[in-house]
This record gives sequence, structure tokens and C-alpha cells, in this order.
Amino acid sequence: MGTTEHRGYGPDVTRLGSAPSPGWLTEENIASIRATEGPAFDEAEYAARLRELRGRMERLPLDAMLVFRPSSVEYLCGFHTAETAPQPLLVTHSATHLYLPDLEVGRALASSVAGSLHYCGYADALRGLELFVRHAATVLPRGARVGVEVGHASTPPRALELLREQGLVVVHPDHLVERARLVLSPAELRRMEEAAAVTQRGVAAGVAATGAPGATDSSVAAAIAEALYREADSPSAWGPVVATGRRGGIPHSSWVGRELGSGPTFMEFAGTRDRYHAPVMRTVVRDGALNAADRRLAELARTAVAAVLETAADGVTAAQVAVQAGKALGPLPDDVMFHQLFGYPVGLAHKPHWMDGAPFYLTPDNHEPLVSGMAFHIPGSFRSFGTSGVGLSQTFVVEEHGTRVLTHGPADVIEV
Repeated sequence: MGTTEHRGYGPDVTRLGSAPSPGWLTEENIASIRATEGPAFDEAEYAARLRELRGRMERLPLDAMLVFRPSSVEYLCGFHTAETAPQPLLVTHSATHLYLPDLEVGRALASSVAGSLHYCGYADALRGLELFVRHAATVLPRGARVGVEVGHASTPPRALELLREQGLVVVHPDHLVERARLVLSPAELRRMEEAAAVTQRGVAAGVAATGAPGATDSSVAAAIAEALYREADSPSAWGPVVATGRRGGIPHSSWVGRELGSGPTFMEFAGTRDRYHAPVMRTVVRDGALNAADRRLAELARTAVAAVLETAADGVTAAQVAVQAGKALGPLPDDVMFHQLFGYPVGLAHKPHWMDGAPFYLTPDNHEPLVSGMAFHIPGSFRSFGTSGVGLSQTFVVEEHGTRVLTHGPADVIEV
């Protein structure tokens, strides 16, 4: 089934399947690679996360979690890579096992604190899932209850069949890891604060670029991206989005080399720190003030953001926040488009989007209470459909008696 090739320095490294042992995987190389980078947090942070998860597993009860979502794998053991092939983490009550193609062993050694690394040949990646699950079954008793998040695209449906074929019981644990991720630790909140500082560099660059002669939505997006990445340690999972003129009235339109119009230009993006995201929406207008219709959109956006920030606090339910924000807005004009979503959780995220966690939204149908340490983005985007759009937002953290805004500057239209 596998051969353990290296013990003693860092994790156990085990070859799965029949691929020959690579000559490059030496003790000296392992030590060298582990010294090049290291995980984003100290080992005590990851130990605390695993204790929390294991406590939740015991209450269900579960014998193990098989975690596929890349951001949740990173959350639990630090591992991150640009590769998108399934690379799951098995968490038992006493061990962690990370499964990889051989090309990813270096990334795991550089970034992970997992106790055991198990790899197969990269050419076998398509059948690697079978090798991974077969190995997982050897460290679990037959009939063991294994939690697998089935609602995320990173979980291959075939994995569920393979687990059952090995005599394991698949349990849907309702975003067990992702619910733990909702409350950020002090160390995570520091990453969010640092990400917000990067975000503000993007705001400043985007605003400056809108004033350049011949500016286009693409030139503004390029200026934002350069500012976000110049001193970055990680890419943003999405954006930057820049839409000008009538295209601002079409949700999720972005740059196409269009010269900026005289009305609103919508921008949305996030700075990052160790893949923790602090998104903002900002709207710029140049060569004059907004017209009456766009002033109405801007006032609605300001009202939505302010109402959320004034209502949210530890113990207040998500529904209460959404209901109060809805009351502050009042009935919307028939020609105004708004998604009725007053916030969603943000923090650690991998592509394709910074909405990469439990579906805990600030909407009237979510009656769960907010908890200190939760972080949200308020997407205050209002549009005259197909005509124009104004987006204003903040990323904030919930505290005992209210909210603390992490992103910089007012949520208001910027005139240049």
C-alpha cells in the first residue's frame, strides 16, 4: 500500500502505489525545503484549530474528517499550493494525514504542519484519489464514521463511493470545519488588518488611475492589481472588478478596455495577507457630480452599509441585522436592483472567490447569532439595471458591543 521513506525530521513521508522512489527526496532536501518558507502561523495556532475540530468531531460523533476544500486544508495544517487536483487532509482524533501528487511534496514540506504526507506519482493523479482513500481506510476501523463536506465543488463525488467501498460510513457534517473558521483568532484578525492596508493601496491606485488621460476600465484594473501585488505574499481569489458607465448596471461585469464614462465607475477587489482577504467596493465619478438617479443609488448604498455597522454585535442574530438594514432602506424603487444580501463572512480564501466558507449570511432567514471575531464584507451594490451602478462597502469584525471596520476610508463616492 505504501512505503514510509523518511522519519525523524518533520513529517513522515510515505509513497503510495507502485511509483518508484524519487532520488530527489533526500533527508537533506527535506530539511532545506522546510527551512525556506514555513507555515503562515506558529504550530500552537494549528494545534488549537485541531483541538477545536476534534471537539466538534467527538460531539457528532465522527471518527475522522476527510477535508477537500483547499482553504480548509490550509486552515488546519498550513498547506497551500497553486495546484487544483484533489489533495485532501484526513484528520483523526490523534493524527493528520495529507495526500498529494509527488509534484506537491515540496509545497507540503514548505508550508504544512501535517504529521504525515502520503504521495503518489503525478502521472497517477487521476487515480490518486483511489490510492488516498484506500490508505485512509488502513488507519481507520471498518465502519468508522467519516465526515465529508459534500456541498463544495472541491469534493469529488467519486470520493464518497470509494469511502463506502472501503467499508466506511460517510457523514455530512454540515460545514464542520468551515463553521469553526467563522470566528477568527487574534492572529487571524491581525492578518485581516494587514490585508486591509493592502486593500487601501489598491483603492488609492485605482482612484489615481481614473484621473489619467484616456483612462479605461482596464487601465484602472491594471493599476489596482499592480498595487495589490507589488508587495504581496499571496494573490487575491477574485478581481479586481472594474465596470464603468452602463456596464456598471450589469452585475459582475468587469474591464474590457472601455474608456471611462462620465458617470460612476465601480471597483471591487481585496488585498490579501497569507490569503486572508479584506474586500471593498468603491465607486469613482470624474468630470462632475452624479446625476439624480445615481445619487439615489449612492444614498441607498451608504444607508445599507451604515445600518449593518450600527446593528451588528456579539449576540445579535444575522436576521436582526438584515431586517434592520432593510427597514433603513425602505421599499426600493422599481428600477433599482439589489441582491438583498447584507453581508457574508470573509477571511482565509482560495480561488475562485473570497466567499470561501460556511454559508453564514446576513439575511432575514439566518437566525443564528453573531459571535465576536466573525468578519464580514457588506456588499452595498445598487444598480439601475443596465444603466449604471454604485457599490460601496466595508469589511468589518464583530465585537462584543458593536463592530470595528477593518477596511480604510469612508464608504462613499469618490470624486476626481
